[in-house]
Amino acid sequence: MSRWPFLRSDGVRSAGAASAGPPLPRGDRAVRLALGLGGPLAMAATPWWLRQGGGWGCGFQALTGLPCPLCGGTHACAVLVQGDLGAAWAASPGALVLLVWLLLAAGQALAEGIGGRRRAARGLWWQPPVLAAVGAALLLSWLARLMGLV
Repeated sequence: MSRWPFLRSDGVRSAGAASAGPPLPRGDRAVRLALGLGGPLAMAATPWWLRQGGGWGCGFQALTGLPCPLCGGTHACAVLVQGDLGAAWAASPGALVLLVWLLLAAGQALAEGIGGRRRAARGLWWQPPVLAAVGAALLLSWLARLMGLV
């Protein structure tokens, strides 16, 4: 048995080493730290930004008269960081799903940036079925809004 439990006797990494991937170059580490910290910090600042009158409005809605798939997403983000899951769902169910996914992705980027290593295995949130489910939630939420159901 190897001295390191995640290495087989032939030196190949086993599944237990999912968090110990190849080292990140210095620039990649900085990018991951920026993404891992910047996304959640921007989300946390959303309520303050809205109170300051921030927001440019929706260009898609200005051009078409229809809400875009992310309309309500800023408000969903603002109430989500204040802990009101129900209000975030009411503002935009699809955007809420997307925001949760973005937080998971930011968590992985932060862990990689702090650890200085790329994860050998991608998190569950990067698997194609999960990405398809997030996209489907956004699309279904938008269709429900267009039909007046939300």
